[in-house]
Amino acid sequence: MRWFALLCILAQAVLAQAVLAQAPAGPPKIKTLLITGGAVGGHDWKTVSPLLAKALTETGRFDVRVTEEFKGAGDETLAGYDLVVLNFYDGRNKDLWWGDRAQNALLNYVREGKGLVMYHFSTAAFDGWTEYEKMSGGNWRPNNGHHSAAHDFTVDITDANHPITMGLTKKLRQPNDELYANLRWQPTGTYHVLATAWDDHKLYNANDKQPKPGDGLNQPMLWTLEYGKGRVFGTALGHDGPAVKTPTFITTFVRGAEWAATGAVTTSIPPKLVGGPKVEETQPRVVTPGVGSAPASDAVVLFNGKDMTGWVKKDGTPSGCKAVKGEMHCKTGAGDAYTAAKIGSAQLHLEFQIPSMPDQKGQLKGNSGVYLQSLTELQVLDGYQNPTYATGVVGAVYDQYPPLVNASRKPGEWSSYDIVLRLPKCNERKQQLEPGFVTVHLNGVLVQERSELRFRPGMCDAAPLMLQDHSGFPGAPDTTMKFRNLWYRPLE
Repeated sequence: MRWFALLCILAQAVLAQAVLAQAPAGPPKIKTLLITGGAVGGHDWKTVSPLLAKALTETGRFDVRVTEEFKGAGDETLAGYDLVVLNFYDGRNKDLWWGDRAQNALLNYVREGKGLVMYHFSTAAFDGWTEYEKMSGGNWRPNNGHHSAAHDFTVDITDANHPITMGLTKKLRQPNDELYANLRWQPTGTYHVLATAWDDHKLYNANDKQPKPGDGLNQPMLWTLEYGKGRVFGTALGHDGPAVKTPTFITTFVRGAEWAATGAVTTSIPPKLVGGPKVEETQPRVVTPGVGSAPASDAVVLFNGKDMTGWVKKDGTPSGCKAVKGEMHCKTGAGDAYTAAKIGSAQLHLEFQIPSMPDQKGQLKGNSGVYLQSLTELQVLDGYQNPTYATGVVGAVYDQYPPLVNASRKPGEWSSYDIVLRLPKCNERKQQLEPGFVTVHLNGVLVQERSELRFRPGMCDAAPLMLQDHSGFPGAPDTTMKFRNLWYRPLE
């Protein structure tokens, strides 16, 4: 029987392998070399190149390698790559040129049928290298290439039938970017314009001496060309880090890169950039805000002001705190107070009043705490003219982060906490994948800004809020803490 069972298991394993072998594989990834480096100047390749690689990689279509030095390269360097992306500028310094062997390797690579992306100021590199200029389509050269100050503009699709632009809305917004104009272009017919942008001549300053006839001109922003058997995609967009992170840049860049490598485009278009009739966006859920610090219409009220319904001790027995005229009074020895409700990611509000305790100081003066998930303490303490250690001050994430400022009120006055809690993301084994964060305002003043939570077991799930009874040790002073207006809004 044991041999028979073993044979059955082996047969199932072989069958499973056969099924996997027959499963259709996805398209192979486009092996891409991003050539960068050179002069920095006003174009910081050290910031932008990682963003270009990230945009390509996140599509799932590209396998990207980056080189910051192409000198000494040859045909063998580019062997095996489907696509080269250029983010390189020589600063008009021929010492930064790659040398004949490497430069000819790039020309041969494209001529023989591979893809090239000419990104932004790469058009300004290699002034005087004729074949590079033919391969570029358009180039930034002395007295040919200028732009007004960075501004918002619209990219107009002029060929909606090309694989790169097919399906895109005909007008794409590009915020705060340089609009390149008056480049030196190759003869008409050697390149193909996919999209333009209106260069408003009124935006230039008086010192710019390049020709600017009329009110403005449409300038090429996206173009393609064939160089030998290869395909080239050019983009004038994307001056800096923020400009290469826009939906317009990323979408046209990755689609242009895929076309240059394969001649086809499968990369999807974000819904907001899809052409044709727009599907009406789902409107945000309506929430009626409370007046002042009153709870919003979707808030869950934690304390009703009349009794201690919804509050318990750790063992589940009724809370030792008392409801007094709309306030929760928690006297020393009442025990920690827990919400019956389990709270996850949420916006929370609560108000507290610290008694005047002139005979005490430091951590014995009005001490309590708001424990998020019963784990992470936001310190409650008399912080008015009461020095103590920084991570124990009111507004601190206790023993982790001091507050940005001390925004305490005097004892006897009501203070407020407004808290945004984001739980960590965890796997099924309750192990943290991404950290949790907390943002806190004390009395309307920011004291914690997205502070990362120190992970502890139990943080992956919603859990009760706890108000601390700072007692249980010899000499604990008599402290009656008061709370009111406690509510939260679930954020998940």
